Amino acid sequence: MYGAFLITYTMEIGWDELIRSMSPNLKGFLDNLDSLHYFIDHVVYKANLRGPSFRCEENPDGTLLLHYFTGRPGLYHIVKGVVREVAKVVFDLDIVLVVEGRTQRSVHMNNGERVEEHVVFLVKNIGEPRRDSDISTASLMTSLTPNFGEIIDDTLQMSLEDFSNTLPYHFVLDETCKIFEINRPQIPLDFETICNFINAVFVLQVKTSPLKKKEIEAMTQEERQQEMEALEEDMSHELSQGCHLKLKGQMMMLSTKKHIIYLCSPYVTSINELMQFGMRLTAMPLHDATRDLILLNQQRLTDVEVNLQLEANNEQLETMTRELEIERKKTDAILKDMLPRRIAQQLLNGEHIEPTEYEATVMFCDLPAFQQIIPVCPPKNIVNLLNELFFKLDRIVVLRGVYKVETVSDSYMTVSGIPDYTSDHAETMCHVALGMMWEARSVMDPVSNNRFLLRIGMHSGSIIAGVVGTKMPRYCLFGETVTMASQMETLGLAGKIQCSKWTYQKAMETGRFEFTSRGRVAVKGRGAVETYFLTRSLKKSIWEITGRERGC
Repeated sequence: MYGAFLITYTMEIGWDELIRSMSPNLKGFLDNLDSLHYFIDHVVYKANLRGPSFRCEENPDGTLLLHYFTGRPGLYHIVKGVVREVAKVVFDLDIVLVVEGRTQRSVHMNNGERVEEHVVFLVKNIGEPRRDSDISTASLMTSLTPNFGEIIDDTLQMSLEDFSNTLPYHFVLDETCKIFEINRPQIPLDFETICNFINAVFVLQVKTSPLKKKEIEAMTQEERQQEMEALEEDMSHELSQGCHLKLKGQMMMLSTKKHIIYLCSPYVTSINELMQFGMRLTAMPLHDATRDLILLNQQRLTDVEVNLQLEANNEQLETMTRELEIERKKTDAILKDMLPRRIAQQLLNGEHIEPTEYEATVMFCDLPAFQQIIPVCPPKNIVNLLNELFFKLDRIVVLRGVYKVETVSDSYMTVSGIPDYTSDHAETMCHVALGMMWEARSVMDPVSNNRFLLRIGMHSGSIIAGVVGTKMPRYCLFGETVTMASQMETLGLAGKIQCSKWTYQKAMETGRFEFTSRGRVAVKGRGAVETYFLTRSLKKSIWEITGRERGC
């Protein structure tokens, strides 16, 4: 059943045309199975499998004796299903296979010893063909041998020199041929075994290379004997086998039944292999298709090399594209850090950014003690100090969703309400100020060894915002609101959050805070301005504002 399914599956996946075109009769099909196995194994899949071998003998009554040789004992039942299904599907024959004999023997190979099974089947046709045909049943079971008439003179009409010049690689074997090693099929090199596998594709390997042969011929008899023994020992090593010429062809029994002629060609597929054996294209007869095979394969190898180079270039381009994409993402990330995210995306899309007027709240903060720290601290410590402080302040800015405009020395500027307007911009900035003041207290003053106290000032009002610059664009704020916020910070006190009356009123519209009045403060260009100190939020705890667990 498995053998029958194997044929059905093989024909369904696209091998049906090849199977139907192999032979006009069953005997020819079975005789050519070995060649089909070789083609599939070495040309299509290159799997280096050891396929079975088949040989047919025609009986006088029209039946066949099918000889099945395999290195996998016990699988002959599958063969019965395969042959029966092929006969039914391809040749429209109903046949029966009966096992006439089954023997096993141990054979010695180059790579060790293995068990070879020989099964003989008797193949009978049990019914007439199911379709009309002008070919008899017997002809479907036997090979068609043309009749060339009676051969009057059976002597060889070709001299040895003519034979060598015309067919330089063909030769006749007798029972004692020892100049070759069988590479395929994997069978012992003896006359009987070759006869059993007569339908297989034979790949023979010479024991000496063409270049080495010239050296051996110049040796004395004793030196030649030692060299041949060394060569036989060397042939057992796989690494050395690639240096010897291989021949590929067909074995045919001569009429004497004691000799076999080997019709073959050098087994080379490229110019490099040809040169390796010290040969040239002129060594191939013009009628030998191997010449065309080498030239076509050389062109194929060239195309493959070009394709490999193109693939390598494509991989390099893909790698460069990936690296470029990584760098582009880094650049985009830097741009989005420098500008508000929506403005940065518009620039990346090539859009023009028009300056816009917003209602927003601006905040400035700085370290009043910073100028006293600079003279007494090393530059490295100053940078580390600011880095630690600004890292904590940046976390609050990201957490509360406001935009960090810039930092200059110890001064830190942020704005709430642009470029995406929100009515609670003052409330949000108050929470930012409270969070920053709290976070700064965790950084120590290296001079006084006390906690840092920020000085914060805020003001709300109208501002103009737009992108300035092309090579290094900056999102800049302009207007009286920015100046007033800076004055609130400059005129403020350490550890205090000072806001203008406008920020106080706007924050109380949407939020709930606790403010204390500072009174009126003289502001340059504005006269006396009423100001307030923000002390705490009645809506959010400091833990909610800073995004930390209580007690941290």
